[in-house]
Amino acid sequence: MYTDFRRFGGMAHRDTAQILLDANISIGGKSMTERIADRTFLSREIVHANPHALHPEFFADFTVSAKQIAAKLIAARGGRQTGCSEVIAHYRGAAATCMHDALADAGIDPMPYTNAVRRIMSLHLELESDRALLLIMLFIVTGCLANPRCAVEMIDRFAATELNASLDTLVAPDNAHNLREADPAESRLGLVRLVGGAFRLPIHELSVAPEGTVIGCLPDSDASIADVDVDVSRQHARIWREHGRWFVADLGSTNGTRVISGADKSVNIISAGDGTEASQPFELRNSDILCLGATTRFLVMKLSV
Repeated sequence: MYTDFRRFGGMAHRDTAQILLDANISIGGKSMTERIADRTFLSREIVHANPHALHPEFFADFTVSAKQIAAKLIAARGGRQTGCSEVIAHYRGAAATCMHDALADAGIDPMPYTNAVRRIMSLHLELESDRALLLIMLFIVTGCLANPRCAVEMIDRFAATELNASLDTLVAPDNAHNLREADPAESRLGLVRLVGGAFRLPIHELSVAPEGTVIGCLPDSDASIADVDVDVSRQHARIWREHGRWFVADLGSTNGTRVISGADKSVNIISAGDGTEASQPFELRNSDILCLGATTRFLVMKLSV
């Protein structure tokens, strides 16, 4: 990893270590900053450390360090679109192959890493710089922790919270009805409000009971969500699970319901909002955005069983 950053981005090992490691950690009475100033320590204990030799607590926030390193690499390769394109090509290609081989040589299953690279390349993202960031973050976390599964989980959380994207396998609509029904016990979803582009807790777990969950400003069911803005109807929409799949229907709202696909960002109008009758069911998926009225937005999230 360190060698790649030096060769591809011209980053000295010490500079990379200063970004990746937590400066507040003390080793042998010396701060991490002081320790990595020692070239022998830097080489033996950091750059050429054995897999799992460094405890995860030694590292700074990976989301912060990945952004810093991504900016440096893009700038080193010409900046803007040119630099971004070169970074993506490198970390989906040569660097990904090197990481795959290094994991395999260490006896670590490399397939989660390789598959994650493919999933990142298939995501529908507004900015290619976001794709570059995800690839670099995956490369960094895998290289630092020698744990590609942990890296994939971290990237998936970041993609969901920061980019409204998911590494989950996406299914083309034409094939959706040919799938084997999912085990209901493995399918749990929740909703979290999006306000001003940021999440607002709590996460509202959707009911798996047959009646499902009603969303509205004054819902009258026990399983309900009232965390909405003023233009949302009293009982605006209902979400329920059926044979392991989740569906939403507008309940005859005044201001309408839409779903923005997490897969391709397409907008699906569930109801234009004429206030008359319930709409047809529409299938909800992890990473979709549920829009009620003009301003109420929920991110659909897969929950751990």
